[in-house]
Amino acid sequence: MAWNETKLTVVGAVCNDIRTRTTNDGEPMLFFTIASHERKFNRDTETWENGNSVLVKVKAFRKLAEHAGASLVPGDRVVATGRVYTNKYEVDGQTRSDLEMEASCIGPDLTICPVTIERGGQLAAVAA
Repeated sequence: MAWNETKLTVVGAVCNDIRTRTTNDGEPMLFFTIASHERKFNRDTETWENGNSVLVKVKAFRKLAEHAGASLVPGDRVVATGRVYTNKYEVDGQTRSDLEMEASCIGPDLTICPVTIERGGQLAAVAA
């Protein structure tokens, strides 16, 4: 862990295809984007309206990458937490930036639907 690293928890939806790769060391990697959209209730019109949005590019490694890759599909509501940073790059001479997260934990948003946990190996012994 580094000094002054910024941790963030994001609740939103997987908004693109989940991409997997393998590092040069043979470890699994996973990439996807979470879209989090604010909803506000307008008391005057008595309707819900869209507020601000944030997109976070998420990457995960090792077992987290394996499990998330086997479990998630676009549209799934998730909660992710991890270290965030701004990735700056250039496109056609223009400087752009993305908010990126190296996830330490990814899970389903249980306010949307129930989930059954499949336990096996070490986790089965711990849960017993």
